[in-house]
Amino acid sequence: MSNSAASVFLPETIDAVLDRACRDVGLDPAGASLLRLGENMLYQLQSAPVVVRIARDRTHWDDAVKEVAVAEWLAAQQFPAAQIFQIDDQQQPIDVDGHPITFWQFIPGRAADIAEAGILGGLLRRLHQLPRPAELPLPPVQGFGHVAARLDSAPIAVGDAEFLRRRVAELEQELATLSFTLPVVALHGDAHVKNVMISDGQAVLIDLEAFAVGPAEWDLAKTAAETSMGMLDPADYQAFAAAYDYDVTTWSGWPVLQAVMQLKMISWLAQNVDHSPRVRAEYDKRMATIRTGRLVEPWCGF
Repeated sequence: MSNSAASVFLPETIDAVLDRACRDVGLDPAGASLLRLGENMLYQLQSAPVVVRIARDRTHWDDAVKEVAVAEWLAAQQFPAAQIFQIDDQQQPIDVDGHPITFWQFIPGRAADIAEAGILGGLLRRLHQLPRPAELPLPPVQGFGHVAARLDSAPIAVGDAEFLRRRVAELEQELATLSFTLPVVALHGDAHVKNVMISDGQAVLIDLEAFAVGPAEWDLAKTAAETSMGMLDPADYQAFAAAYDYDVTTWSGWPVLQAVMQLKMISWLAQNVDHSPRVRAEYDKRMATIRTGRLVEPWCGF
């Protein structure tokens, strides 16, 4: 097995981090509830309209700093997005035991449903039309981001990790040959429908840590890839493409971006295979798809 350090990122091991972080900034953690567990752990406080975002480790510090800056930029642009909860005399993120931690205004409402992909398409079209922020030095988009670090720590078979690393190396060479056709824009970087909240009838974009600069195709590929993996209905994808006014699957470079998205999606899941038998089974299914190139059973989201 690979290094199993990732398996310690579990609610039972992070509760003490949440408690200390809240008390350090004068918030009460009593009764907090877990909202999401993935690259970050998100808790909703009962004592205040606040969501606490705890990153996996110190390697995510720069992402957390960037996320705060992006939220401020989007607010200045009057773009509907998650906003920081201001802590008196505290600059965010804060560090607790090597975990970058930020505090966000709670967004009342619900997460968008997968059948509402058209809403995401419209948000991305609006985002990509914003002037690129000269005051915010966004990094260039990275095809594989945290994939290498995920594979180094994921509690998966050594043979699986080695196979995925070889596939990454192959795809990096293929990426270098692509000719993108859409403009270079400010990218969300992890644009899928579950990163949209519906509040008072308005769509709000969340999870801003992967913002980057690059060709717009990158933000369209995630939803297209999820559709190709059976996670979205084709009709919902068509609504997404129509709302954006472009279908990335018609572009000659699409098969490469599709494969990149698959690798990123499985590397994210690989970190969490010890969380439950259901997660392990989904990882095994995705691994079989990537090894064989055949989708035998639709992928499921978490």
